[in-house]
Amino acid sequence: MVKDYTFDVRYDNMLAYEYYGDGKKLADRLEQAYHDKHLTFPENFDSTFTAPPIHFMQVTGPDDTDIADLQNVSVPQGLNVQIYSEE
Repeated sequence: MVKDYTFDVRYDNMLAYEYYGDGKKLADRLEQAYHDKHLTFPENFDSTFTAPPIHFMQVTGPDDTDIADLQNVSVPQGLNVQIYSEE
């Protein structure tokens, strides 16, 4: 079994957006940050039309994943990630 999570990814500013990008580039960055959590990040996800955008990623992880552990992962500077469990 797997658990489903929603990651709301926000950029601090346009410079951070230009640096981290979106789509596969952003998904790869987040996979690096959460590498030891064994999560699966999508390359395509919903986004707002604001500048910079807010991305809503549907992420899956092992059934024994603890949301508190995910929330304590240090993400790259310039990104803010809010995590919600789909339970």
